[in-house]
Amino acid sequence: MNPYMVLAAFAADWSRLSRLLAPGARQALGRHLAELRDNGVQQERAAERAARTVLEALPAEEGERLRRHAGTRHAGAPTTGSRYEGYGAADLCLLVLDNNPMVGPVLGPIRQRLLREPSLEWMEGATDRRLIVLSDDGGRRRLPSFQFEAGSMPWEIVLDVNSVLHAGTDPWGAADWWLSRTTWWDGTPAGLLGRGRDIELLGAARALAATEGEW
Repeated sequence: MNPYMVLAAFAADWSRLSRLLAPGARQALGRHLAELRDNGVQQERAAERAARTVLEALPAEEGERLRRHAGTRHAGAPTTGSRYEGYGAADLCLLVLDNNPMVGPVLGPIRQRLLREPSLEWMEGATDRRLIVLSDDGGRRRLPSFQFEAGSMPWEIVLDVNSVLHAGTDPWGAADWWLSRTTWWDGTPAGLLGRGRDIELLGAARALAATEGEW
């Protein structure tokens, strides 16, 4: 059995299967995935422990389904890059350890694009809670640097807009709004900072929030 494929298949069906895990099993899975993410330990053993935790915690029929997806691991064959429907073990680490939904073949590329933007180091207790905080693939937290007017001083309009966009609970959505080109302006909202367009930025954010609230 390829444990990385078990974890990949679990990540691909995370929204459904995660509800079937008891709290204790989820905590154990988190510990094993943290070991898997740590390059200083034997990753193969950590992957096997994580996969075993998943298989033992799920109902028998679900565990058997994941075993079928896992297939047979051939001696000497690489397994760390195993993927299932575009998901890998690293995606499960993001889901479990970071509560990061930006995984898989659709959302993963958006995550990578946003992480390529310039950023500053996040420091616990020294960051305004209204700022966008993103976690990279290793779980390290970063602050997209467009949010700062000078040094570590954030733009006031950024804090206002982030509050409207609920950046505390949806940092990726807020970051994508700021850093994506729109049909409203020639460029990104972040590119309008410091150009006397604060009222427009806040109005656009409020319009988006009102539209989403209708659903």
